[in-house]
Amino acid sequence: MGGNIFKNKATSIPKNRIEPTIKAYKDALKNIFPMKGHSVTFFEPVGSAGKKDLSGDLDLAIDHTHIVRNFTGSEIGKWGFSFEEWNDLYLKIKKRARTATDEMCKMRALLTLISAKLTENNIDVGGQVTAGNIFTCFPQYDENGPTGDYVQIDWMVGDVEWLRWSYYSHGEISLKGLHRTQFLVALFSEIGYTFNHFSGIKKKNTSDWTITSPEDALKLLSEHYGDIDHSQTETFARLHSWLLRSDSRAYFRVVSRYREILKTQKENIPNVLTHTI
Repeated sequence: MGGNIFKNKATSIPKNRIEPTIKAYKDALKNIFPMKGHSVTFFEPVGSAGKKDLSGDLDLAIDHTHIVRNFTGSEIGKWGFSFEEWNDLYLKIKKRARTATDEMCKMRALLTLISAKLTENNIDVGGQVTAGNIFTCFPQYDENGPTGDYVQIDWMVGDVEWLRWSYYSHGEISLKGLHRTQFLVALFSEIGYTFNHFSGIKKKNTSDWTITSPEDALKLLSEHYGDIDHSQTETFARLHSWLLRSDSRAYFRVVSRYREILKTQKENIPNVLTHTI
């Protein structure tokens, strides 16, 4: 989800390499952060990884509680950092923050330290570290070991139930996971809400992420457009069909927003919308 950050090094990964590559990645993290060895086992693939023959990158989600339960000296110390170095960085990030919450600033500080430690141990880190992301480049493995190729592996840190839903990708033919997700963005935007992969959903121009579970997100959609269940949000095609049947008045407004989002991201418009005004 971080885009192709390592363009000159990372390549797509075949389906049969995903499992051995993730295992090797977890083993590397255990060696770098021995006191968090158990925690890193909870990284799990989300998005389109393994849904198609080739995946552009690997998105690994982990619940924030496995990163840190609370920002105390003992918890920070498990990652190999002192409370002082973390706190100094946190205060600098907080001072510059405009919209980020205090908890987001704290997590970003810890992930920034973690990313520096990864770099020290010869794991490439690129892009900008956020309160929920670290972008890395790692060797691809098959059952025989390293293949000589590399793949981008992105950390997704947050509420894992939310991450599983917000990053879900069915692997639709000719479409990306973002085609489904950005349709959700358009749906929520039309009714005055902001959708965020990591934080949840909030009313526009407010700071509190009031909706942080898939169930509450579905409830909000149902209240404004018509009843929807979890399975109807799994693909762009199902979301599109649901909206067309449920609320024909809102349909064209949402689609207009959606087309603008895809245009901004320079992504293809799904065929079913090619002739939609």
